[in-house]
Amino acid sequence: MTDPVTGRPFSTRFLAECLRRGAEKFGWADRNPEPGSMRADDGSLVGWGVAAGNYPGSIVPAVAHVTATADGRVTVGVDGHEMGQGIRSAVALLVAGDLGIPASDVEVRVGDTRYAAQHLTAGSWGTASALPAVHAGLRELRKHLDVADTGEVDVAAAVERVGHPVEVEAATLGPGQPPEAVDQAKAGHLAISGPVYPEFSTFSWIAHFVEVRVEPTTCRIRVPRVVSVVDCGRVASPVTAASQVRGGVVWGIGGALREESLADPRFGGFLNSTLEEYPIMVNADVGRIDVDFVDEPDLRFNPVGVKGLGEVAMVGVAAAVANAVHHATGRRHHRLPIRLDDVL
Repeated sequence: MTDPVTGRPFSTRFLAECLRRGAEKFGWADRNPEPGSMRADDGSLVGWGVAAGNYPGSIVPAVAHVTATADGRVTVGVDGHEMGQGIRSAVALLVAGDLGIPASDVEVRVGDTRYAAQHLTAGSWGTASALPAVHAGLRELRKHLDVADTGEVDVAAAVERVGHPVEVEAATLGPGQPPEAVDQAKAGHLAISGPVYPEFSTFSWIAHFVEVRVEPTTCRIRVPRVVSVVDCGRVASPVTAASQVRGGVVWGIGGALREESLADPRFGGFLNSTLEEYPIMVNADVGRIDVDFVDEPDLRFNPVGVKGLGEVAMVGVAAAVANAVHHATGRRHHRLPIRLDDVL
């Protein structure tokens, strides 16, 4: 429970739960640990491997504009970008759950500087930065609507009592960041806090369980199934979060078995710079990927309890694949990708 680098306690750490739950879902107890001892009906060598991963938690300054109107709708403009990771869903579900209104009555605007400063989205800090700002905005909205701090709100009735639409703004910072960091972010500059915090360390955690099949003559490696269990604090949007993990797992399998950038040693350019020459994973390469979450809020990290998910999803996947290949073949591989000739 203590960070071996800083000596500080982890804010939360449920890696053991990830491993226990993943082992049960995967059926790890049925594994014969002897390398080369398990075979499929078609004669393929079967290997099971496990690995764990973590990724530090970071927060950047974020601004949220929250507006409530007489028709009972709530509009939220917040720092963030929608690249398919589901931040709109996460924000809408937070607002709907806080106010007790349908998610369809929440409009989310991201990637628009007319409503909020837009910081760089990277490093798994998008949700952990945007949702605390929205949370703070909802606290301000409740004050201006003159309603209780918690519980369901009849937004239309509250706005009618006030006599006009209510618009509030809230800005949040990472631990230890000065107020000027908000202006820094508004000016388009980086303003990152973490992963070092005064009293604790914060990471997201994951455990991957992987099965590989190695065809006995060609030694082609397939990955028919993966089980991944994540501790990323509170899961803000379960459906999009699971999708994000599956994408990270696909990325990790590609890194383990397919993808490699080849550089020209003389001129430094990439020799395989097109999709014709750089093999990526396709549907036929991807088997079943089951995802589960511990879903324990990390309230020390931020008041919403969310931690990053995007980056941690792929950490450890390649190691789990390599461990599974060792279990299937008895051979250790210390270089990626693992190619047919490496196994042969």
